[in-house]
Amino acid sequence: MVNILLVSHSHQLAEATAALARQMASSDAIQIRVAAGIGEAHEEIGTNAVEILDALNELTEKGDVLVLMDLGSALLSTEMALDMLDGTLRDRVHLSAAPFVEGAIAAAVQANIGASVQAVNNEAERALDAKRQQLTPVSAPEQPVSEPVQITSASQDHTLAIKIPNPSGLHARPASLFTKIILKHDVKVKVTNLNGSKVPQPITGLISVMMLGAKQGHALEIHAEGPQASETLAAIQKLVDENFGE
Repeated sequence: MVNILLVSHSHQLAEATAALARQMASSDAIQIRVAAGIGEAHEEIGTNAVEILDALNELTEKGDVLVLMDLGSALLSTEMALDMLDGTLRDRVHLSAAPFVEGAIAAAVQANIGASVQAVNNEAERALDAKRQQLTPVSAPEQPVSEPVQITSASQDHTLAIKIPNPSGLHARPASLFTKIILKHDVKVKVTNLNGSKVPQPITGLISVMMLGAKQGHALEIHAEGPQASETLAAIQKLVDENFGE
């Protein structure tokens, strides 16, 4: 299991980011630690290499650690802590160039399904892709979309069409639930937003789901292939029927 360390100049920022990440990936198996602020109550702005070292010593006992940092001197403090860390543990620590808040959320969701530290970091570093795409959308002409259909299959190849029911669309929390279903099954999934780009999007983590830009009423065509394709689509249909828990 990959654990996460958030190094920030602001204790409040780091704690709020950790709380948000834990909501997206509520699992006791993942440790999300904070090393942020300076002073007795962590109220002053700054980073403390000794505190970072203490957190790394604790987290590396449990496995790999992905470290996300907010500003340049946070990186310097983390590198100083690495220099003081026992050499046998340094290979378990991986510094990420991901954006602090978005990266932490993406990393937590990916780590929650037991992905490797490289996969977790890759997802974290892609965390701004969905925002970039939303700010510069590709226009596509609106076309009539048929009502959702039930699962169809041929061998291990399955397709499901759904409409997004919740008012906020596939925002972060429902997107994380959607992602978890896919990633915990032995399946490859591509999703096409028939009201969006109409380009099949391979689902590899939270960011690829967010990049669908799925809003309320948008129709998604979900194509699944693999031994657990049918189970995956059935679980997705149940999630939609329950309005993504909202």
